[in-house]
Amino acid sequence: MNIDISHFRQEVAKVRLSQAAFDELLSARNIVEAGIQGNRFDTNPAYINPLHSPSLSAELNNIRNMIDRETHVLILDGFQDDNLASFKFLVWTFGSLLGAPMVQNHLDHKVIEVYDRGGKSIEEGARYHQTRQGAYVHNDGVSDPLPIDYLILACGQKALLGGESILIDASAAYAELMAFPEILEELKCDFFFENRGMAENEELFKAPILSFSEEGIPLIRYFRVYIESAHLKAGIPLTCAQTEALNFLDTVLDQSTVQHRVLLEPGQLLISADNKFLHTRTHFIDKNAPCMEINDAERLSDLNRYMLRMWLRKP
Repeated sequence: MNIDISHFRQEVAKVRLSQAAFDELLSARNIVEAGIQGNRFDTNPAYINPLHSPSLSAELNNIRNMIDRETHVLILDGFQDDNLASFKFLVWTFGSLLGAPMVQNHLDHKVIEVYDRGGKSIEEGARYHQTRQGAYVHNDGVSDPLPIDYLILACGQKALLGGESILIDASAAYAELMAFPEILEELKCDFFFENRGMAENEELFKAPILSFSEEGIPLIRYFRVYIESAHLKAGIPLTCAQTEALNFLDTVLDQSTVQHRVLLEPGQLLISADNKFLHTRTHFIDKNAPCMEINDAERLSDLNRYMLRMWLRKP
């Protein structure tokens, strides 16, 4: 397989909904918000009639096409809001129109708040979104046997310092590893994964780290800490060959030649094809002490680093 890696260092495409499409999105948000009736904001997905919302329907299709067939990642601008509750409804409405929202934890939440709780570390069993740790390259689909088609990370507030998003195209990593065919073959074999945080009783499953789409595009499933934890729970330690393959993969993922960094600003949404793009973040420092719960009445401008995450399957 010949892969041209010259495009991997290009700027991440930035797009913005037209005013007509954004107005149609706000109308859909108002309908969703009015119908909540005391339930969580991510209970009822939004719906639009393409005939009544032609601009938004067309631009959603364009975003899907970019993610599916072109860049595989983009930044959507223009979602600034100083009210936390309104921001949640806006992101939920957009996400549930772009795709079918997936459950992300054992509480059936379909939107996850990403901020530092000040509790356990990842090594102690916390999920990545609950910490301020950085440097763990991963994609989000490691906890679910079925892949995520679209990952949304919506920025409500950035950190005082740090918290850059690091993006890595799976094809770029694959191109670097083509010089080591025995490593590639090992990564195509099954590893143990765990459904951390997805169910009351955690379960293990097997899947390869590296696979390919029908079109031959490299697909990846990776979070080393979760893999090592799953192998320990299975009572089947990683073999020397598996450990060597992970070391090679980590070394490739650490190279600047395959990385692109972006600091999301408040009101920006990062949208990617989760199984075609790995990501991580740099360690960050917040302006306030961490807290376990955030009240919806809070102003986004007063918060620490705060993101909303959605996992979507194609509609």
